Amino acid sequence: MHWLGTIDVGSLKVKVASTIVAISSIHLLQVFLNSSSYTTDQLMWLTIIHLAFVVSALMLAYIDRLMGLSKGKKDEA
Repeated sequence: MHWLGTIDVGSLKVKVASTIVAISSIHLLQVFLNSSSYTTDQLMWLTIIHLAFVVSALMLAYIDRLMGLSKGKKDEA
């Protein structure tokens, strides 16, 4: 558990978002493998929801990176 002290809140958010995207990817793959059981509208909405998870995870990672860069500049000054 020593790694728990080295991780900050922003990194933890990114890790949780990445895990959600991974779970969503696996679920979407399962849906596409059984696509005959789903309508076109259902496939479309499941894909849109997955893409929303991906975009939100990317935005969280970008914000975390910006915060890290700004924190680094404050430490240098």
